[in-house]
Amino acid sequence: MHTLRTHSPRLVAAILVAFAGVTSASATTLSVGPGKTYTKPCAAIAVAKDGDVIEITGNTTYSGDVCSISRNNLTIRGVNGRPKIDAAGKNAADKGIWVVNGNNLVVDNVEMFGAKVMDGNGAAFRLQGTNFTLRNAFIHDNENGILANANTNSDILIEYSEFGHNGRGDGQTHNLYIGHVKSLTFRYSYSHDANVGHNLKSRADTNMIAYSRFSSLAPGQTGSTAAGKPSYEIDLPNAGTSYIIGNVIQQPATPSNTA
Repeated sequence: MHTLRTHSPRLVAAILVAFAGVTSASATTLSVGPGKTYTKPCAAIAVAKDGDVIEITGNTTYSGDVCSISRNNLTIRGVNGRPKIDAAGKNAADKGIWVVNGNNLVVDNVEMFGAKVMDGNGAAFRLQGTNFTLRNAFIHDNENGILANANTNSDILIEYSEFGHNGRGDGQTHNLYIGHVKSLTFRYSYSHDANVGHNLKSRADTNMIAYSRFSSLAPGQTGSTAAGKPSYEIDLPNAGTSYIIGNVIQQPATPSNTA
């Protein structure tokens, strides 16, 4: 007959602490900014390992810093203010500012603008991996704010962020265009003044759009961006299972699409 041996709470605690030490030691924090190890975010992105954290010094503009992100489980965040990433006429892979090929990327507290490419479909974030989280961001004046490829395994979370005046003016580019993914959660955010396109377009199987604001300026007015003339405030062409809860939705008197 076998007996079950139990360990003392002190031994169990010691084992847990040891494992916690191994986990934390495997992740590295890479510092970006003036006087830091890396002067621009993409230099840190190029050497990062899976699970690393990249901290970008805020109140600084990083011009022309475009790249692809292939690592998994990265966290990229602005510290001591919000860093500004200006495409400045450049693009990664003819797709945008940051082309996300890795999985489970978290981006916190960045401002991104100026994405343009030859085919007119440039995005601040081009999402090609699985799962993505964006929070506390300001994404404006790009051909697309976010353009997410179809990926039915991917969950996308966007919160506490602002999108304004994205769109090329052709009606095919938007503040956000989420392809056929597993789910989109868009909450506590503000999307406004898309340039002819939609303030939010999603083909996700499940959409949770909650406690956000969709509205735009009157012609000639200027707010955090120039006034736009969006088509739809929210467009869900694939329907799916969608919840639109607790939002403020205001359509301009003269939208680009009057349907």
